Amino acid sequence: MRRLLQYGTIAAAVLLFTASLLIPHGCANTSAAPAGGPKDTIPPLLIATIPDINQKQVSTSLKKVELQFNEYVKITDANKNIMLSPPQDKNPTIRTKGKGVVVELQNELLPNTTYSLYFGNAIQDNNEGNPFPVFALSFSTGQTVDSLMYSGLVLDASTLLPVENATVMFHINPADTTLTGTLPVAATRTDAYGYFVLRNLKDTLYSLFAVTDENNNYRYNNTEGELIGFMDSLIRPVKKMFTYAPEIQPYFLKDTAGLLRRPLEGNIFLFKEAPSRQSLRGYKRIQPRALELKFGAPYPEIISARIPGMDSTQIIRQHNYTRDSLVWWLTAPSVPDTVLLHLTYMATVDSLNMLLLRTDTLRFTPYMDEKEANQEKGLANVGRGRTDRQQAPPSVKPDREVMDIKISAVADLIQEQGILVRFKSLPAALDFSRAEMERITPQEDTVPVHFTVIRDSLDFCLYTISLDKYLEGTQYLFNIPADAFKDINGLPNDTLQTSFKTLLREDYGALILQLENVPSPLIVDLMNESRSQVLRTSRPVSDTIITFPYLKAGKYTIRVTGDLNGNGFWDTGDIGQRRQAERVRMFRLPSGNPVIELAEKMELTQIIDIEQLLNQNVTLSVPVKKR
Repeated sequence: MRRLLQYGTIAAAVLLFTASLLIPHGCANTSAAPAGGPKDTIPPLLIATIPDINQKQVSTSLKKVELQFNEYVKITDANKNIMLSPPQDKNPTIRTKGKGVVVELQNELLPNTTYSLYFGNAIQDNNEGNPFPVFALSFSTGQTVDSLMYSGLVLDASTLLPVENATVMFHINPADTTLTGTLPVAATRTDAYGYFVLRNLKDTLYSLFAVTDENNNYRYNNTEGELIGFMDSLIRPVKKMFTYAPEIQPYFLKDTAGLLRRPLEGNIFLFKEAPSRQSLRGYKRIQPRALELKFGAPYPEIISARIPGMDSTQIIRQHNYTRDSLVWWLTAPSVPDTVLLHLTYMATVDSLNMLLLRTDTLRFTPYMDEKEANQEKGLANVGRGRTDRQQAPPSVKPDREVMDIKISAVADLIQEQGILVRFKSLPAALDFSRAEMERITPQEDTVPVHFTVIRDSLDFCLYTISLDKYLEGTQYLFNIPADAFKDINGLPNDTLQTSFKTLLREDYGALILQLENVPSPLIVDLMNESRSQVLRTSRPVSDTIITFPYLKAGKYTIRVTGDLNGNGFWDTGDIGQRRQAERVRMFRLPSGNPVIELAEKMELTQIIDIEQLLNQNVTLSVPVKKR
């Protein structure tokens, strides 16, 4: 009872807190500062609230909540910052009135219910934009004010970066349709750190979910691409709110040290579910002999695909890992200008997500290269604006039409990834035995080098060339003679010569990872500081040593993914099956910093206990700056 009485003094604490901000400086200006005078840096002072903070027996027919300040204020990002918990079917409307803020409620309040009205970072003074600290107002329509709370962290499951403005929800006894059709019994939003605290909770069991609530309706909509996360077990809050609880203290966003000290009780990892409604999302002709089909969900079940006048053996089918993006190459002796495809597949055609047989006739019109079409359009426009003497000169046609090949030899990746040979169109005949790889000796002699060629398992137009003997600091020449290859269009290749030089390890830095206690296959990614780009990848299956050589001076991060099914990809979760996304953790230095800074030519070794790392809870950290 004593702790509950202490909690009842939060109103006084908030007023004292805001008043203390003014004591060293005097009263805040309510109009623009005189020319040449000191800039107003004082936040607004909260004078009164209606209803009072923690007021009991508030009428269920309450129409508005008011906050009164000592100066004129303004509201920013109201939909993002201001919310009522438990939420209502219709969100409140917010406006300013004189030196106050008015929140108008659109529905009747529930009886015997404790409400929390969150204001986030919405309130600023009208002149200089000085923010009022993050604040929430609580009141009850019953005879008691519920006083339990629960705090935690919401993170992106694949990067572990904090998710700002995610909606965190408590449900009681959830059914299959709860997340899509029922309002939560408590809700809040995360700040820039991904941190949340659900206030004024009852002593009962809850199911905890978080979503990126794009339409602000406190429900989950996977067809809109929203992310979702959940706690595996039910939660019973045990922490009581009290005056000086760090979880609920009013704070300013610039108080980094204070924000990092806030306690948290759990982590929620957000993921984007694989779509479940199957449909043909789109189709187009991407080359004269290539058709592209995109489906709405992974692993479409195609019953039959027929092109009149063409045998099924004359269609080479290429697909991505989840088979929802297809490219079909047509190898028939002749392909009509307009291609008709009669496609029969299983599609979701009703609200119950039932798969039924569907047949579509797809019409692929003649292919037109967008670049060439734009060039022709540009030349036509130029011609219309010139006299005869000013007409653009005709383009010079090559002696013969040849296939398009791109060869990529990235110096710091050759040892790990090899040399990439990409064909624009599907190769029909390849004779790599006619290609030559040579290295140039210090005496400028050429020495033949044996190499291995492997076609990519998913992309039929991509081949990797690996050197049988890799030498550092060496100049290489790769030659492909004319007519060694031919593509699906019958076009031969032109003579190609690529020169590249391998690097010397001593000229670069290296990161060496000694992995111990590896319980299952892993995906280990070397990433940039902001975790927006994967630079190198390794897929160990047991204790080993991984070396990332040829690194320039800079800042890096290490991401470790528990690849439980060993497919070499990070797999997302499924809310219906209550399956979390595959676990990801960022390696941290003993200081707790996930960023590894390599100096020039620095070689750094780190020992990582994988089992311990994957089982760690994620703690608060300063948000990575968006670039």
